[in-house]
Amino acid sequence: MRFSEVWKTSFKAIGKNKRRSFLTMIGLIIGVSSVITVFSIGRAFENYASEFIGLDQFDNSVGYTFTPTDKTFTESGLDAFTEEDLNRLESISGVESVEYFNNSQNGARYADEVFDDATNDGRGNSFKLLKDEGSPVVYGRPIRSSDYYNENPVVVIDQTAAKSLKKEQPEALIGQSVKVGGHLFEVVGIMKDRETGGIIGTQENYVMAEVPINVFENYFDSEDHSMVQVKMKSNANIKSVSKEAENTLKKYGSWKDFGSYRAEDLAGQVDQLRMLLTSITLLISVIGGISLFISGIGVMNMIYISVSERTKEIGVRRAMGGTKGNIMTQFLLEGISLTLVGGTIGYLIAMLLGFVISMFTPLSVRPDLFTVTLAFGLSVVIGIVFSWLPAKSAAKKDIVSLLR
Repeated sequence: MRFSEVWKTSFKAIGKNKRRSFLTMIGLIIGVSSVITVFSIGRAFENYASEFIGLDQFDNSVGYTFTPTDKTFTESGLDAFTEEDLNRLESISGVESVEYFNNSQNGARYADEVFDDATNDGRGNSFKLLKDEGSPVVYGRPIRSSDYYNENPVVVIDQTAAKSLKKEQPEALIGQSVKVGGHLFEVVGIMKDRETGGIIGTQENYVMAEVPINVFENYFDSEDHSMVQVKMKSNANIKSVSKEAENTLKKYGSWKDFGSYRAEDLAGQVDQLRMLLTSITLLISVIGGISLFISGIGVMNMIYISVSERTKEIGVRRAMGGTKGNIMTQFLLEGISLTLVGGTIGYLIAMLLGFVISMFTPLSVRPDLFTVTLAFGLSVVIGIVFSWLPAKSAAKKDIVSLLR
């Protein structure tokens, strides 16, 4: 008998007992849909975290900080890292460059400053430094690239900052000057407050003002001299070079007698966070997979019942020349067909759940090619594993006893 004919016969056998087949598939549908949904959510969350935290933007840079033992060191205004310290670090084999830390995320630069006349509203004081077009505004105009090229001392502030500067009619600030660190900036626009209700808060969520980057750097130092970034060469062993750089600072650092130097292992933190996200996803997926095991037992039970109900059919096929392999293939295909139908329904439900979750969360839950393969792979494996014993028992039955 041709394989296609055997396959058609398998679907016909499933269709003869629609209610029993559907009840058997329920566990598989729940299992596949839950595993795919949880796995898709986990991957979506990992992508979300990678985008906003910058997991995929690690450029072989390791940060180093200095912690003074005496608070008066910080109050004295001394730089924690001197040019001599930077030169020592640059001379280490495997180091590509060394620079003072600049607060940047996803290609954007940020700095902390305050408006001199603003009341404290309990928020962070994050200024976004721009070269190009700024955020859309409610009043006035946004920062433009021409502001950068002309070095215009202009600023766009958010609505909360505007209210703290001018409680009555904050929009009247447009065209007026405000002081930032003793320097005058013209308010050219008022933008909406940033949304801070996301799963992960980043520097972007706390931006209260936008200014041209070159104007800001003319007035303030946007570099943080309490921390340096050491960028390793692409072929360098980051762990060993990082350790050598830390030891160099501890031995020859300008302020080694006044505090301690410590490496911020960004690479290790990235790997640990990746492993944590992946482990959580796999753990929840395994829990969801328990229902798949239970549904597999249901498939096995159904195939055993089908074998017992079709004893004479098996005997007739054997008497007419059907081999043990034909009989075994028949029932294996019935189990696989049953699980494939259940897996397809479960996958469609998972896609629907992913669409609903994406509507109400910042996550983009979209089952990809891997999850499609996972869904149908699980279905086939369950069909084979749990149909094997019933199919084997049907093939081993004696022809004479079958025809009695």
